[in-house]
Amino acid sequence: MQQKGWLEEHNIEIVNLVSLSENMQMYDSGFVHAFTGTQYEFEQMRKKTPDLDATILLDRSLGGDIVMGNRDIETLQKAQNITVYLEIDSVNKALLDSFIALYGIKPSVLHLINKDSDDSSMLEMKDEPTLIITYTPYDIILKKNGYKVVDTTKNLSLFVMDALYTDSETRKKYAEELAVLNQLISKALYHLKKDPEEYFSTVQIFFKYKDQKAFLQALDSIQWIYADRSLSLIKQLELHHIPTKNILEPVHEF
Repeated sequence: MQQKGWLEEHNIEIVNLVSLSENMQMYDSGFVHAFTGTQYEFEQMRKKTPDLDATILLDRSLGGDIVMGNRDIETLQKAQNITVYLEIDSVNKALLDSFIALYGIKPSVLHLINKDSDDSSMLEMKDEPTLIITYTPYDIILKKNGYKVVDTTKNLSLFVMDALYTDSETRKKYAEELAVLNQLISKALYHLKKDPEEYFSTVQIFFKYKDQKAFLQALDSIQWIYADRSLSLIKQLELHHIPTKNILEPVHEF
């Protein structure tokens, strides 16, 4: 949307951030009117903004959120100390908790270091047992540096979804802009499906993917839920205390 110039005439500006914590801080400080993130960031922000709701659904992680490391599971289970790089105030922490619960790793052996995915993607190989909680495409450089995928949301029983969130005042004051944004998101997804090569060449500036093939492979690790209103998804949203009454209906015409 941004690269195509679709936003320019609609009073809409997008701020591109890597850090989910910074996303929330920008919203909390009033620098932006809405923010994207998972339901875990939503839960944190709703404590401060009770009328915060999901407004536009985006995607669901099916392996896109990753636990990487330099030891195998059996070694990690026996380790006395494990250094973990992650964004602590984000879905990264939920993924870590799910991971250690599944494999019986004691929380007491973990030493948490707060880093966003862009910073942690530059880590060189460590000598000590190390885990890095990240998401695509920030796993690419880590793989080159020797880190392996230990587990992902594809295997862990963890529902992770992305959406656009905002408050009632913004929904009322900027209803027209949100409706346009909703339409343009649908238009962008249509372009992705229709011509992936052209889409990749347009958005490549934002990503670390070296080629279109790597980009498309990464897309396999998410499921677009923009237009999904299935009973199973609605139940998942309700299970995670995400209100559905203010989610905009999908647009099928542009």
